[in-house]
Amino acid sequence: MAPCSSWSNLPRELIDRIFRRPMDSKDLARCTLVCTNWRNIIVDIWGKKLSLLRPAFKNPSRRILREYEKFQMDPPKGCKARLVESLFHWGAIMIGPQNSLYAGGVFLLNIHFSKKYPFEPPEITFQTKVYHPNIGQDGCLCLERSWCAAMSISNIIRVIYALFSNPDHEDPLDFEIAHIYRTQRIRYEQKARAWTKKYATARQNSAIDWSQFLMDHKILEPQE
Repeated sequence: MAPCSSWSNLPRELIDRIFRRPMDSKDLARCTLVCTNWRNIIVDIWGKKLSLLRPAFKNPSRRILREYEKFQMDPPKGCKARLVESLFHWGAIMIGPQNSLYAGGVFLLNIHFSKKYPFEPPEITFQTKVYHPNIGQDGCLCLERSWCAAMSISNIIRVIYALFSNPDHEDPLDFEIAHIYRTQRIRYEQKARAWTKKYATARQNSAIDWSQFLMDHKILEPQE
């Protein structure tokens, strides 16, 4: 895509023609949700005073609240989230998918939202140690390539969950693990299972009580 500065030299009539019809402020606001590049282009051409764009920065808590309520009503498979300190800090839990190396493991995550959400991705880190090419040794994840402002936290959690079954070794965070995945698959699988058994237990320390969720998923036995 051409740099924003070249787009700003195009007349408004030509931009309207590219988009097939005249663009009102609501149309522009929707287009900014496609990705960061679109937002930069639109702001560069139409100016930074679009009334529908400013509130997203001033009050991201409305968007986060809507997403939290939706997450509670329709959580991604094997996942649950709760507030920790505020709307901007969630705790989450995942159960490793069946038929994967991480099956039955309990994985805890921290989710932090910035004041620029959704135009900046949430910061998601694993509290639980995971042997995986797409998860850093400190539990970090690289979401910039997967994220756009039109996505929701439920979408990105599903993307992360899918990585348990389908690691992306072509775009790793941990290059050593990715190399082992490509060249010594049996060793990789043995170590991933061993780490899951050792670290991804139901007795991890957490600021949130997940016991009911774990009992619902038959990870913990019901207390008498």
